[in-house]
Amino acid sequence: MKRFDPALLFLLVVPVVNSADWPRLGGPDGTGASSETGLARHWPADGPRVRWTANVAEGFAGPAVGDDQVFLLDREPSQKDVLRCLDLNTGRDLWTLAYIAPGKLPYDGSRNVPTLDKQYVFVVGPFGQFHCIARRTHQILWARHLVNDFKDPLIDTDTPPATREDTLARAQVPMWGLTQAPLLYRDLVIVAPQTQKTGLVAYEKATGNIRWRSDYIGRNWYSHVSPTLVTLGGVDQVIMLAQPSDPEKAPDKAPPAIVSAIAPDTGRILWTTQTPGPAKIPIPQPLRVADDRLFITGGYGLGCLMFEVTCVAGQWKTKVLFHNKNAAVLIHSPVLYQDRIYVSSPREQGGLSTGLVCLNLTGERLWQTGPGLQFENGPFLIADGLAFALHGKTGQLHLIELSADGPRLLAQAKVLAAEHGNAWAPMALAHGRLLVRDQHQLICLEVKTASQ
Repeated sequence: MKRFDPALLFLLVVPVVNSADWPRLGGPDGTGASSETGLARHWPADGPRVRWTANVAEGFAGPAVGDDQVFLLDREPSQKDVLRCLDLNTGRDLWTLAYIAPGKLPYDGSRNVPTLDKQYVFVVGPFGQFHCIARRTHQILWARHLVNDFKDPLIDTDTPPATREDTLARAQVPMWGLTQAPLLYRDLVIVAPQTQKTGLVAYEKATGNIRWRSDYIGRNWYSHVSPTLVTLGGVDQVIMLAQPSDPEKAPDKAPPAIVSAIAPDTGRILWTTQTPGPAKIPIPQPLRVADDRLFITGGYGLGCLMFEVTCVAGQWKTKVLFHNKNAAVLIHSPVLYQDRIYVSSPREQGGLSTGLVCLNLTGERLWQTGPGLQFENGPFLIADGLAFALHGKTGQLHLIELSADGPRLLAQAKVLAAEHGNAWAPMALAHGRLLVRDQHQLICLEVKTASQ
């Protein structure tokens, strides 16, 4: 009998994309790391060459890249979501598709990274509109709504709510908008309405028909975690974090987050647990670091922690291996790279280590760039032994060489205007080009060596 190759299973589960593309939140495999090589170790004084600049509306949506096309869910203020497809080489708009989505949010504007496969683009708008668009025809194939489609007629009535508890019981757009990226699994696309009765929902990619709904996994009031596919104990599962109760409590009085694992083919809940400390606003995605290890981090006092996840005789069990304040991440997800965990830990979140922080797999700090070098909720990604880290207020981009011994700052340059501020959107790296944005511009930077 031939030995089974686990890589074959991976190919069956994960949509095949060009490894140099960045087709979803977190890149080729959703981990925030790229396999690209040949990236430049030095920049001119004014930074990497700007290949092109595109004007964008206010917002925080990051780009996805596939087949030399850049997809960005932009927004016409207070009126419409606008899916834009730009040429990766020139920045020219190839086509756009807009749909009505009225509303205004705190920290207004776009939110979410599109998810691509070879045939479709999937986008979730900040007010709950969920669309599947054909990449060939640029037409909407089907549309759903992650709030309106899951209202309960016994709860979501026309009668004004009498109490805060009545208000929170209803299906609703979260205060900061729906902030999640759709997850692809085989012929399904999975999203997270997170109502009182429905947790995750899997739609057939081609038709928009619902294949399954999971039971309750927590509410979407302040939860902004995207569904995350991992393999634990040799079993595929989608991990979600969400809150069980009132989000308006002070951080130290907030409830723990519910951590759930859902079977991606059936929607059955495999196991649930909770964080060992308060988790006011779950945002960063959980990180698989081994077949039985799941790393979680969060702001507002949660810090970071590691679960051991095992299955014995069909029974799943979880155990907290460590929980500390060595790092505390507010927005951007942790990255596993060469058996080390990297996080961007803002000073304001109370972690013992700040800036770009490197942890080993037991939660010990190996090094940090803070307090001298901070990034204020700016994004980062890793490729070719390098971290690209953007300061969220100043628009300064940093190139940092990674090792267990410590970081080495190789280059830095101001690539975005400081007055724009709030440059928090995820970046993308594709074909040697780094895509970064602030509140008004999306820019494409050449970051490969000249000989590549």
